[in-house]
Amino acid sequence: MKTKEVYALLYRDFYALEEISLDKGSSFWSHQISMLLKQQHRLYELKLQQSNQKHQEHLTFINQWVHQMKTPLSVIQLQLEAQVGTIYVSGIQEELYKIEKGLKMALSLARLDAFEKDFVIEKTRLQPLIIDCINQEKKQFITNGILPRATIDETIEVYTDVKWLKFIIEQLITNGIKYSKGKGKYVSISAYRRENEVVLEVTDEGIGIHPKDIRRVFDPFFTGANGRVRGKSTGMGLYIAKKVCENLHHNIQIQSEVNRGTKVIVRFDNLTSM
Repeated sequence: MKTKEVYALLYRDFYALEEISLDKGSSFWSHQISMLLKQQHRLYELKLQQSNQKHQEHLTFINQWVHQMKTPLSVIQLQLEAQVGTIYVSGIQEELYKIEKGLKMALSLARLDAFEKDFVIEKTRLQPLIIDCINQEKKQFITNGILPRATIDETIEVYTDVKWLKFIIEQLITNGIKYSKGKGKYVSISAYRRENEVVLEVTDEGIGIHPKDIRRVFDPFFTGANGRVRGKSTGMGLYIAKKVCENLHHNIQIQSEVNRGTKVIVRFDNLTSM
């Protein structure tokens, strides 16, 4: 009877660490097992603290490194602007754009783990935000011969974090440009109200996504057939967009047809301020 709790311990499942610390009875073995489990728990907490500290140091390094890289990039960009029209400038600017995008993605990924400290929910008008995102990618539209098309009612407002939503939209626009084929194609951004929500759609007329890849496009580091052919995809953009939407309680979905294009849909709760 004294070791009854010990036998029960050996046959039960645990769903929280606190359950292991419960009283195991008054027998010698009950006392010894309780002491062993408590010691193991203390060691686990110590390891967890050490791991968290290393992770935080890594995030701090990434943040500082990204910000340090922005300064030389800005200097290079200013020097290039003074040489506009000369040979090689256009190619160097294109490579600088890729570096800036990569640094921004690295910083966004690093901030995901501390998302609760890095977002502010506020009522935001979609139209000026989307126009700003389109202007940010103006050079890419021109370089790739793609035309932007925006259809957003200026009165539409959503509750969101402006900085993170801009990251999502810019990522979707960048993907639309990257995977669109030929001159004169469109990347269309539209937003409309439907019942109790606002729906944002980013649609391209590109190469589309193969059906076998569509379920995995939000997985980290997944590039799919298109990414392997193009050789320029990190497979992290849509993953980060998905995580940000989950944290902001937005819903993101993707629809695609090979050689017809891709549509990404973001849904916002239009009634609550979270």
